[in-house]
Amino acid sequence: MLRMIKAEVYKLIKSKAFIILCGVAVGLVILIASFSSFMTEDRYFDTLGDIPQEEKYKLAEEMKTSSQDGPIVVPGQLGFNTNGTKDPLNVTPVEVFHISFGVGVVEILISVLVASMFAKEYSAGTLKNTLAYGKKREQFYISKLIAILIGVAIIVSILVITPTIITIFSKDWIGQFKFTHLIEIIRTFAGAMILYTAIASILMLIVTMVKSNGATIAISVLLFIFVPTFLAFNYGRYDWFDKLYELTIFYNTSLATAIKASSTDVLRASVVGICTLLVALLAGISIFKKQDIK
Repeated sequence: MLRMIKAEVYKLIKSKAFIILCGVAVGLVILIASFSSFMTEDRYFDTLGDIPQEEKYKLAEEMKTSSQDGPIVVPGQLGFNTNGTKDPLNVTPVEVFHISFGVGVVEILISVLVASMFAKEYSAGTLKNTLAYGKKREQFYISKLIAILIGVAIIVSILVITPTIITIFSKDWIGQFKFTHLIEIIRTFAGAMILYTAIASILMLIVTMVKSNGATIAISVLLFIFVPTFLAFNYGRYDWFDKLYELTIFYNTSLATAIKASSTDVLRASVVGICTLLVALLAGISIFKKQDIK
């Protein structure tokens, strides 16, 4: 199985899609780093125009209060947001780290990687040739997931670690960076990777059913962008719905990477991720083993 993992990792490194996704991550890093540098109190005041200075300070304080007093997770909120920051106009490097886990953004990047690494083999007809050498299907499936996980870890590292380091130096935060901040970063990254592995497993399960690059990406957009947004409209109306929603992969991915998430929150989200991973992985392997691959 080790040889299979090495072979899949080699395919990953040589994949044009993976290189492009790393480039996309670098582009997003530039945007995030620029945003964290641009969003200062003085620039915010400039955007408010000629209103009285007292009114400007009042609006800035309201923004801070809204961010601090808001919930840990805002259901349906997508992209890079400053929810939970102590001061949205002066975000810290650790807060930039959390913000960089763009909700919905990473999921789409994962879907493109899964489509290029797995669905493409169905479309190109190379999967049958690969399995013709007597490779056990379950081992091949797990090897593919491990290679995808490595790719996701690299892409996410570029996306979240790089802007954090840039912000540490640009805001002269080196002396303020503590060991507890490092622990928080490691804890959050580990929790996020568990959930991203679960998401990759779900997408691989989808691939075994649709066997198409385009369909895989289209379904992932529907599943991780439109479905959470739609479900969020009903959040807060019914207690039973809220409890069910808080067990979904959508909610817990946001929870694990939230700025105000505690160790307990990350642990809880990780447990949901592990359970989802096991169910999706076993279902995917079961379908893959029984398929007549042409």
